[in-house]
Amino acid sequence: MAEPCQLYLKVTISRPRLEAFLYQEASSAACFVDLEKWLDSNPLRRGGLTWSELCELGQGTTAAGWVAGWSRHQRSPAWNHYDDSTQTWSLGVLEFTESRDWIVGAINVLRRVAEHKDLPGTDYLLIYDYLFGKGSVVAAVELAPGASRILQEQPPPRLTAEADMMMNSLLRAMDVSATYAVQRISDTDTHKRRC
Repeated sequence: MAEPCQLYLKVTISRPRLEAFLYQEASSAACFVDLEKWLDSNPLRRGGLTWSELCELGQGTTAAGWVAGWSRHQRSPAWNHYDDSTQTWSLGVLEFTESRDWIVGAINVLRRVAEHKDLPGTDYLLIYDYLFGKGSVVAAVELAPGASRILQEQPPPRLTAEADMMMNSLLRAMDVSATYAVQRISDTDTHKRRC
């Protein structure tokens, strides 16, 4: 089983526009030409699916549904916060699956916040390896008012530094209850017995 990667999003947007975005169903990803180029740049990303099949990932879902799912995770925390003073929405997911379907679906759904972004500035969606991949970027999407693009180049270093700070906070807040600790100990014991 692949190790989880992490998801970080920070965007300046007014609260009414954020609410409109959160509850709007995502349509087909076919409108994102750069997504097809990004998929084609690494054959493992496309797998055996056609472009039409890949365009359906995330279609018909809402950002609110995705966020609610992450927020209900029993063991690993997620951060979903709107700061009224700065009009900034922040989202962090410590245990985001490394599955191609989830990554493409999340890109399709979450980058649509740019269509609703009504405040100036450039913001980002970042899917990367914080826990296990030492900062390697899976996908980075630049978000500007009314437009988004998948970065072909590395994202700005400040973005990864901001994301690292959030992931570090989420890691410290992770549920390490007795049940979880016992499970982890038994996993370790089983592993030792097999070696």
